[in-house]
Amino acid sequence: MKIFWPHGFLFVLLMSMGGCIVIEGGVELTKTIWGSSTRSLEGARKHALAKTYDKNYWDVMQATLNVIAKNEYEIFKKDEVKGYVILLGIQGSVNTTEVGVFFVELNEGQTRVEISSLSTNAKRIVSKALFRGLDEAFGLVIVPEKVDVNQPTGT
Repeated sequence: MKIFWPHGFLFVLLMSMGGCIVIEGGVELTKTIWGSSTRSLEGARKHALAKTYDKNYWDVMQATLNVIAKNEYEIFKKDEVKGYVILLGIQGSVNTTEVGVFFVELNEGQTRVEISSLSTNAKRIVSKALFRGLDEAFGLVIVPEKVDVNQPTGT
């Protein structure tokens, strides 16, 4: 027990002081160690897949959350004010692969959605589903009617 006590105490002390560190980048360093930093996804935004919608920020945010729920993606982290949602659980990717969905309010009636990830495959999967879902939500594509094959036709 004597061996664990100093190391365990030091770990808890360092993790709890992460928010109190005054040096620049201290909080981000603690988040990176803990595994909840958005820095890597922010950096990957230069290679993001993006699409602009002629809708206000909050309409795009709400529609995005609806599409995320429909696709059963796990929301790992969300900040609607800062304009991002971090997703996990992308089918076809490692379950810890993060995908960032970022929102940029261009003006009162236009919002750009950017999707970034260190995994090209996960980024592509989410982009395809999210942009298709947003296009449907905003009436930009015609959603085919579901046909009941068990219903008799008029012939």
